[in-house]
This record gives sequence, C-alpha cells and structure tokens, in this order.
Amino acid sequence: METVDESKSLLFEPIRINRLRLKNRLVRSATYEGMADDRGFPTEKIFRLYGRLARGGVGLIITGFAYVAEDGVGFMPGMNGIHTDSHIAAYRKLTAHVHDNDACIAMQIAHAGRQTTEAAIGARPMAPSAVKDTSTFVRPRAMSENDIARAIEAFGQGARRAHESGFDAVQIHAAHGYLLSSFLCPHTNRRSDRWGGAVENRMRIIQKIYRRCRELVGEDYPILVKISATDAMKNGLTLGESLEMARMMDAMGFDGIEVSCGIGEDGGSTIRGDLPVDVVLDHWEMYRRKNPLFKFVMRHWGQKLKPPVPFTENYNLASARAIKQVVKTPVFAVGGFVRPAAMEAAIRNGDADGIALCRPLIADPQFPKKIANGDADVSRCIQCNLCLFYFTAAPLKCYHGKRMKLSKPA
Repeated sequence: METVDESKSLLFEPIRINRLRLKNRLVRSATYEGMADDRGFPTEKIFRLYGRLARGGVGLIITGFAYVAEDGVGFMPGMNGIHTDSHIAAYRKLTAHVHDNDACIAMQIAHAGRQTTEAAIGARPMAPSAVKDTSTFVRPRAMSENDIARAIEAFGQGARRAHESGFDAVQIHAAHGYLLSSFLCPHTNRRSDRWGGAVENRMRIIQKIYRRCRELVGEDYPILVKISATDAMKNGLTLGESLEMARMMDAMGFDGIEVSCGIGEDGGSTIRGDLPVDVVLDHWEMYRRKNPLFKFVMRHWGQKLKPPVPFTENYNLASARAIKQVVKTPVFAVGGFVRPAAMEAAIRNGDADGIALCRPLIADPQFPKKIANGDADVSRCIQCNLCLFYFTAAPLKCYHGKRMKLSKPA
C-alpha cells in the first residue's frame, strides 16, 4: 500500500479565505442530502451526517443546496431551506455541532430556476428565457424585471440568514443549470435586454447579488461561488467565456471559486460514470408518468440513445487550472478526484488551491483522515452514481453498485 507523509503534504497545509482559516485544503463539495423536513429545516439525520464528515477530517463542509425562496426549491424531497428567518435558530444548532467536531461549514444558497417542477413549487418554474429543459420536460416562463429583483433580494437575505446562523461562509450556487447558471449560459439565456447577450449582461445578476450579499454580511465574511466552466450543450457555455466571468468575479471580491461543469440536461457531464436509467424511470416523478412505450424504449435502449459521459479522473482540473491563471482568489477544483496523489499534485503544481470532494465522501466520510494518516489508496467510490439518482426516493447514502429494495410509488 502506498503512503503519504502528512508533514510534507500540501493538502494538509492551512489556507485562509478572507477571515476564515481552514485547517487543510480538502472541502466537502455541496451535495444533495434529502435530509431536511418538508419546510427545509435540518433534521437529526443531517446532524449525524455532518458530524461524520467533520470527524472524518475534511477542512470545510459545504451544505447541500439551500433554497432562498419558496419558488426556488427543487423537485427532490428533503432539500435544505434558508428562505425564512425562522430557519436561523435551527441552523445555529447545526453549525455549533460541526464546530464542536473541529470543522468549518459554509452554506450553499441557490434557486432551482427551471430545474424544478410546477408540482414542487405550486407555480410555473421561471428562468431567464422560456427554454425547455429536455431532461425534466419543463418549459419555464421568462422572468420579468420584478422576478429578477426578487431573486436578487432573496439571495441577499439568504446570505444574511446564513451569516446569522453561524455558518463560516456562504457559497452562491451559479453552476449546474440552476437559476444563476441559466443566466450565465447562452443556451438557457436568450434575452435581448440588459440581462442577456454579452458576457457582462449575463453576469449582471451575479454582480447585483454579490453586492447585495456584501451589504448584508460585511466585508470580512467569506462569499464563495460555484460555477460550471463548461457544459456539453450546443451553444452552451465555453471555457473562454468562463475565464472572462471568473475575472469579473475576482474583481468583484469573491473569496473563492469552485470550478465544476455541466447543466442538468447535458447528459451527465457534471458527475460522469454510470447513468442508472432504471432508477430514473422507476423513481423520478416526471419519468414515472411517461407513457409505457417511452419507458420501454428508455429501459432497453436508453444508454445508447443518451450515452452517459464516461468517468475520467480530475475531469475539471484543466478548467480550474485555466481559471486559476487569471484570478487571485483561491480556486477549488471538483470532479473525479479519487487518488490522494492526484489531489496532492494539483495543489503542488499550482492548478488549484483546494480540492472539493463529493462522491468519495459519500462512499467514505473518513477519506480525508485516512489520507492524513498516510493511506494513499484510491477512493472506494466506483462511480455507479446510485447515490445521486436515488435522491427522489431515499436520503443520501453509498450503494456501491447495488440496487436498493424500495417499493415503487403508486
């Protein structure tokens, strides 16, 4: 078995993000957990999960997506909410729990935009433009000026609540096809007004949100952002545009940029690996209600009609490296990191300032501690992606390739 020397490892050097000092460079990337109640309040399951992650040695935990407005919740059950002041007291207990277990915690705040359903929010989903989402069959309505102003204020108030809840930082979710990502991506933003077209127009909502958040949380509170540097859509987001956007975010004052990729409908480029079509057909509401012929075809030939994006290690590292070369703020790379040696190399080579992990920490929350103790073995995650596709039916866990025994909804 290979070993690593923690005393010489850059992974375990502290890093400062604004006023926040992290004990190491390993971050738990925001991961949907499905462990909140139906009002978005944290349950005991989240306390247990975050306790395991904190004790597992990760320097910073970023929560799963917390919706900033009632019309911003996704179609998945059990999402975190930060849309009312009544959430603050509950989250204060959660942040204290994480701090007691020797880790820092940031809240990711987000709005689902078009990546939700009318059944989930009680209204037609909204987005910058009325572009149909081919993965969920949702065609949103185009947002009005009032809708945009309301979204900006909702993010600002979400950041304020996160600050008052004791979170060490807040991360604005501008990736993966959710509302802010859909403003940045030319595939989903086809507006011809001041909110669309040129990069500076598509970035306008990010600028407004950053300024409002900063007004409410102060200059020394860390505000992070997560972006998709690229996606696999025709007329989608290119790395060249993302470099320009990253420069603008750096100039605004963002305290860290996490670099990911993809949007919901681009064939799984965000996660890569297996695409469990059977789980989607059996447990995702919008697919369960499709006609029998569609489901038969997809069950038997879905993998050929919409091939999954093959897993490769460190698949966002090239994008992170390119962005790091044009910004001064810390850059965190996420996606496909399974070998400690590759994580170490990314830091040592100056490609990123930190490594964000999702599936490896679902498979084993103790992974960072094992690395610190000299274990250089690859993560046990096999990229089956069942953890991320059973989310409409069960809370987050590692299935390690085994289908769960769960009765199908009526």
